[in-house]
Amino acid sequence: MDPLKPRVLVITTMFPNPALPNFGIFVARRLRAASEYADLEILSPVPWFPFGTCLKRYRHRKLIPLRSEAFGLKVQYPRFLSIPRYFKPFDAVFLAVSIWWASRGSKFDLIDAQLAFPEGWAARLLAMIRRVPFCITVRGHDVNHLPEFPVRGQQVRYALSGATRVMSVAEALRQCVVSLGCPEERTETIPNGVDMKTFRPIPREVACQILKLELAKRYLVSVGHLVERKGHHILIESLALLKQRQRPVPTLVIIGAASEEGDYSQVLRELIAKHGLEKEVLLVGEQPPERLPFWYSAADALCLASSKEGWANVLLESLACGTPVIGTRVWGTPEVICHESLGILVTRDAESFAAAFEQLRQSSFLKDDLVRHASEYSWEQAGRKLAANYQLAIGTG
Repeated sequence: MDPLKPRVLVITTMFPNPALPNFGIFVARRLRAASEYADLEILSPVPWFPFGTCLKRYRHRKLIPLRSEAFGLKVQYPRFLSIPRYFKPFDAVFLAVSIWWASRGSKFDLIDAQLAFPEGWAARLLAMIRRVPFCITVRGHDVNHLPEFPVRGQQVRYALSGATRVMSVAEALRQCVVSLGCPEERTETIPNGVDMKTFRPIPREVACQILKLELAKRYLVSVGHLVERKGHHILIESLALLKQRQRPVPTLVIIGAASEEGDYSQVLRELIAKHGLEKEVLLVGEQPPERLPFWYSAADALCLASSKEGWANVLLESLACGTPVIGTRVWGTPEVICHESLGILVTRDAESFAAAFEQLRQSSFLKDDLVRHASEYSWEQAGRKLAANYQLAIGTG
């Protein structure tokens, strides 16, 4: 431990673990960069309720140890009671108890909550007990969705109002934070970065050979959990429209698996069968990060049909590989795809995506421009800015 570095207790329910090595990987990368400037103690509480691991959706939780290491960071995974559906507002209460107990022997100068809820609410309570300041990083659903719920909305506002600093991953989210009552002078936008060593252009011939794809075909990729809000079904419907109109139909590769949020895979399979797109849509499951550059490089475009996104990491990953984006105009996405030379922005419907696929066939994107834009965002830069906010929070707390 470096006595010159601030001591920060980090609370995040999203963090890689042995059962889910890719879960919250963007949080881990940011914290790894910040750890160069601060001593971090990371708590990644795991939701628990009686007999929960008997259910398929939550079965992986029993494989998560109490302690582990990820990205060179030591992590604790304490459990907290979390009852699904109607009792979600109590998550913050039980989380507060869990982190209080797990950190009872620790000394720290600041608490860093990696979401406004439940982490932010719990952090405010613990900060009052330990008499230290706390800061929050908002990432999307915690401020653009949860405020729609009466109780959790109030909990989010309570957390934001007490934070010394509030960081957002997108400017649209920062403005949302201000609209929820947080003083603007306490806020700052710190975009996510991209690992340019992992995500880099690969010759298309090589990528197709490695992935056993036909070089003559045109491919689109959609990366994300198999849940409704990711919009994979909209992309399938757009291919169906092209097929009905006897237009060229590209092959859509859907990369992702079910999550605790839900499992939309059966709906997708039924939709594929309904439109007879078995040859045009490939469900390849979850892929490790080091394999994604091959998929991006083999594709003509990344498609992101999400209804909600804070700052989708797949956007920069695709651009870093020299592949343009077709995405919806939601939250942080227009901040990444900020020029027509980077991709095509559309409304979230099958007709718009079908038109964009046709437009893509007539467009040309300069690979060097895409890579150059992605390179402007680094995890090192994000880590430095986060650490600077730690110092501000401690100095004004």
